Amino acid sequence: MNVYLLAPTVLRVAPEDLPARVRARFAAELRRAGGFAQLCLLGAQACLDAAGGDGPLGVLWASEFGAVHATRRALDEDLKRGEPAMPFTFIAMQPHLAGALLAQRSHPVTRTACLYLPPDAWSRLPRLALGWLADCERVLVGWVEESGSGGAAHRSDWCLFQEKPVAGAVRCERALEAENAAAATGEDWIARVAACGSAPLLLRGGEDAWRFTRHG
Repeated sequence: MNVYLLAPTVLRVAPEDLPARVRARFAAELRRAGGFAQLCLLGAQACLDAAGGDGPLGVLWASEFGAVHATRRALDEDLKRGEPAMPFTFIAMQPHLAGALLAQRSHPVTRTACLYLPPDAWSRLPRLALGWLADCERVLVGWVEESGSGGAAHRSDWCLFQEKPVAGAVRCERALEAENAAAATGEDWIARVAACGSAPLLLRGGEDAWRFTRHG
């Protein structure tokens, strides 16, 4: 089965700019969501805006650390105010809110998952997306990391997988020659696909390799 990758979107946001970027894009819709969920949705919506189209949507994204930084900040703020610690259910739900928030925005979301993966395990995402396309017309795939240190930008990179080829899409397929592939990580694989030219791009994550070829 041929699979095509659309609208690879690379988003970098300075931590101090995130609230303003979210307000500009979503007004007050996300006031109850934590910073990690806001970052997820900001990148995911940018990808969907670029890709266009409609149809049942699976949402699959990964992170090495998830909402740990947002959770620590929220706990610290509560303790400074002398308030009880937030419920564990609120903390546990933060990484999974992006799918629910997309559904609230009238996207036909049928399936969602958030995975915790080491950076070199990014290749599991296209493999899972391939399987999900049996039930979803499109699968939105992302890698999201909050900034963990001063000066570093938040990252929210997304792309869309579907079986139907369109102009500007990138054909995506498993490759057997993993030893000839360039090593990539969760942080850079979508950016490298976005920058690929007419020559096939061969990227490796762990023991898996994927070939990306510009279509049309």
